[in-house]
Amino acid sequence: MEKPTLPQRFGLYLYSSRNIAGCVLAMAGLGLFFGGMIDHYWAVIVAGLYGAGALGWPGNELAATAEHTELSADQLAQQVRRLVDSVAKGLPKEAVVALRGIEATLQELLPRLKELQERGVISAKDSFTVIETVRRYLPDTLSAYLRLPKLYAEMQSLGDGKTASQTLLEQLRVLDSSLREVARNAFAGDAEKLIVNGRFLQSKFAPKDALTP
Repeated sequence: MEKPTLPQRFGLYLYSSRNIAGCVLAMAGLGLFFGGMIDHYWAVIVAGLYGAGALGWPGNELAATAEHTELSADQLAQQVRRLVDSVAKGLPKEAVVALRGIEATLQELLPRLKELQERGVISAKDSFTVIETVRRYLPDTLSAYLRLPKLYAEMQSLGDGKTASQTLLEQLRVLDSSLREVARNAFAGDAEKLIVNGRFLQSKFAPKDALTP
């Protein structure tokens, strides 16, 4: 992710919760001034209130959660669930739907990944995609979005004319589609064997008159 320019950083700050909190307290200070409750040093007081609001507002804990989540090889499925639950409330509704789809596919693949690898029914490339989605692709995508102030992400157009929220949704849908394709490929062989076995049982145990034209 490229480092934002000075105008971009300024735009991010304008939409940030810190700036909004500072402005609210500063306006309260102006209200005290116009109400006659403060007179001398009113400008210093207003500036101080703005600083107190801007500096005292907590940072984005959701972004830190997504960025610093450690995903061990032994607990991938559990960590995926924790990651999704920790960031879902900070995402647009459509993005949450796509994220839950990714989670559902991973919950199907991860417990069986070793078995699928041993049986040779999942390619090394697809196995790598599953692991890297959990370890890197998904956390990186989420943390990049969650670093942005919510108002900026939903309202400010980026270089391609889309908002950060729209871009996030597209990226999550790409991950969702890729994982669904991996799952289809991995389980296709077992599905075909089930169909073949059903035909065998039908031919062996079906009533004789049912087989006669």
